Amino acid sequence: MVRVQPRIPGTIDRLAARVGSLIREHTRETDRVTRAAADRFHVLLPETGETEAAVLGERIRDACADSIVAKNGNVLEVLTAAVTPGSSETLHDALRIAQEAVAG
Repeated sequence: MVRVQPRIPGTIDRLAARVGSLIREHTRETDRVTRAAADRFHVLLPETGETEAAVLGERIRDACADSIVAKNGNVLEVLTAAVTPGSSETLHDALRIAQEAVAG
């Protein structure tokens, strides 16, 4: 999950569109990216383990810092969470856990 927190009111759509583009640049063809809310993207990585997904989250945050924040100052914070459902958990459980992690 990727959550975008703009520091300037009214900029969420413009910034989220740029973040969405960066997410898609860093994911594979088999991955699925969707904008689930104004400030949130869900990324399904069916061929990626949790550790590798966390690394992808770091790459996305770094890309946002390099291409959005560096150009516009400290205009947003990008939070990511990588969660794999346990043996008795569903994707809904993993989504809930990820949402709690980025709720901060």
